[in-house]
Amino acid sequence: MAARQISATQTLEDFRVQFNALSATDFGDIATLDSNLTATSVIGAVNELYAAIAGALSFTISDGSNTQTLVNANTLLFQGTANQISATVSATDKVTYALTEDVTIAGEFTASGTGTHTLGSISFAGSTITSSGSTVTVDDNLSLSAGKTLTADNISSSQDFVDFGAKQVVTSSYFYSSAAPGDPALVFEGATQNGFETIFTVVEPSADGVITIPNETGTLVTTGSSAVVTGTMIGLDTVAEANMANDAIGQDQLKSVVTLQILDSGGTVVKTMFGAGA
Repeated sequence: MAARQISATQTLEDFRVQFNALSATDFGDIATLDSNLTATSVIGAVNELYAAIAGALSFTISDGSNTQTLVNANTLLFQGTANQISATVSATDKVTYALTEDVTIAGEFTASGTGTHTLGSISFAGSTITSSGSTVTVDDNLSLSAGKTLTADNISSSQDFVDFGAKQVVTSSYFYSSAAPGDPALVFEGATQNGFETIFTVVEPSADGVITIPNETGTLVTTGSSAVVTGTMIGLDTVAEANMANDAIGQDQLKSVVTLQILDSGGTVVKTMFGAGA
């Protein structure tokens, strides 16, 4: 719409027509202003509308401790943190936050709730740790606090043995071996690791058998032992006739030996007999 102008040659009637058109058409009837407006003039209404619009164009954001007011022409920035969280702005008026593929948490991480928490193939449910791969591998030394108990039905090793180091293995029950008859059930390596060991093995049991080790210090004697049984190891009056080999007793074995000789008529000894004199 062109600006209304009155030239010097126009009449007062022309001025009246243009002035009425300016009031009724260009500015409008003041009585038709919205009742929610308190202004009673066009300029007042414009100022009132501007105040309302300017107020609507600003808002305040807060993190609970700090606040910031955004007004027209300001930009609200949604920003993530490397190795923690990413922010994506998309249509329409949408912000999506997501964890990055590799997440680094500088402080502590706490997962509350009674359900199952899963990290990769590892799941945590209460005090139970499970793996979807059936095996949880600890790639470092594992230490239990003093007085704590490790409970397991089976202990395995990637080697042929489980190395307990220089520590004692203590049990209030018994050691059980399911080794087949003839296979090593208990092996002593010794101080030097080589191809020589002392091996304990058993035959297939047909009934429960008990081997009792007496409460004394000594050396075990086996069928392979030689010249190791001393007289103090043999109980009194325990050697029976059946335990003596034929021709095993000579004059040197008799106590206080006495001799009986039989002579012929010529005085020649034809028989000598020995006996115990005590």
